[in-house]
Amino acid sequence: MKPGEVHLAFGSPEAILARCLDRASALVTAEERARHDRFFFEPDRLQYAATRSLARVMLSRYAPVAPRDWVFREGPHGKPAIAGPEGAPALRFNLSNTRSLVACAVTLDHEIGVDVEEIDRPGETVTIAERFFSPSEVAALRALPAGEQRERFFEYWTLKEAYIKALGARSRGAAPRVLARARAVRRRRARRGSDRLLVRPPR
Repeated sequence: MKPGEVHLAFGSPEAILARCLDRASALVTAEERARHDRFFFEPDRLQYAATRSLARVMLSRYAPVAPRDWVFREGPHGKPAIAGPEGAPALRFNLSNTRSLVACAVTLDHEIGVDVEEIDRPGETVTIAERFFSPSEVAALRALPAGEQRERFFEYWTLKEAYIKALGARSRGAAPRVLARARAVRRRRARRGSDRLLVRPPR
């Protein structure tokens, strides 16, 4: 992996556990197993195991570390990070999951966030936007034809969530100002021509 690259892998929880590490192999520590068991519903346990499976296999692509040997810690707001083994490269990663999709993004040296959402779930989107988006974003959303608003809402939402997760911050207070800052960072990097995005499914 080169500096400035982001590698992204994704798949359904079932496919990841079948193609990467199975549930028993993905949950290495007693803490991970206990957290898995605290989930009441099986789909939630499946998602958690799949995120651990995908993270371990993805990180081992870029370091001479066996998938089971990675040690993780959580930041103040739950963002995962590498805690070991000693001497591992300066990889950064982030995870997101829904009932049907798990994603893991990996990069070198700088923080990263990723977010996935179920866009066909029921619920009002514009009303939520009025609570969490900036006035200009709400206006842009309302200016679209009704049939396009939902897709644009989730474009905004996932961008905000991924950016906030990269910062390691809580969502509620930061959300209204995130999009403008993320766009500014993206424009600066585009001018430098240094960023590359490689999207790969898990193998």
